Amino acid sequence: MDRIELISRRDALAAADGPWTAHDIDLGQGVSTLDKGLWQQWRVDFFRELIERHSERHAIAGLRLLDLACLEGLFKVEFARLGADAFGIEIRDVHVKKAKFARDVLGLENCVFVRGDVRSIDAALGNFDVILCAGIFYHLDFPDSIRFLRDIAKRARDLILIDSHFAYPQIETSVLPLSGMRSFQFGGRVFMGREWREHEVGTSEAEKQNVPVWASIDNPKSVWLEERDVVAELYDAGFHPVERRFPNAAYQRNNPDRPTLVFKRAR
Repeated sequence: MDRIELISRRDALAAADGPWTAHDIDLGQGVSTLDKGLWQQWRVDFFRELIERHSERHAIAGLRLLDLACLEGLFKVEFARLGADAFGIEIRDVHVKKAKFARDVLGLENCVFVRGDVRSIDAALGNFDVILCAGIFYHLDFPDSIRFLRDIAKRARDLILIDSHFAYPQIETSVLPLSGMRSFQFGGRVFMGREWREHEVGTSEAEKQNVPVWASIDNPKSVWLEERDVVAELYDAGFHPVERRFPNAAYQRNNPDRPTLVFKRAR
């Protein structure tokens, strides 16, 4: 396909299902999904560095990698380009269509997108060397978040990366209005966290599908768990924390409650 047809097909998809909202993916021929200078490529580079440092292979190529709630497919596409068998799960059709468009334009047979709910991952997908949870964990309600951690711990052979907002007693304000610190109980254990509202009261189920497209698919509220409880839960599941990192100093100043945590399966 030539450049004119590529732009035409991209724009037709955006007209039908809404424009890309976050992932500016290089489609070749000087065209990208958002034409914003690949403005989130730095996130790909950040996760790539963490994975290469801590994975058994010390390389992306050859890894079986799963990205949960993959949105418009940036990480899967880029890791597939680097030679990973990249899988993505996303619940909204509008995101899956855009992700598949980029994959098909680039001819990436090692890049698979599945429409599904991260709270109920299809067992048929099997296990993965690396599981990436970027921007999804803080959209889960309690105790779904604990079930989620236990599920991915069973499926990850080597690494789990969690890029998320967490709750901290000393951080009372964030990018969204939060409740005070509260306790939550599940399976005889007490967890601490803060609640925030995903959808306004009265939002219909149909409206939750697409407004806003970054929010949860159905739960009206989410719980941001305290970081130490997440670490303890994964530790009990056999994963040791090996790195806690922010992309850069400016990001840390603006998002002090959103580090990326890297966990490695104990041997």
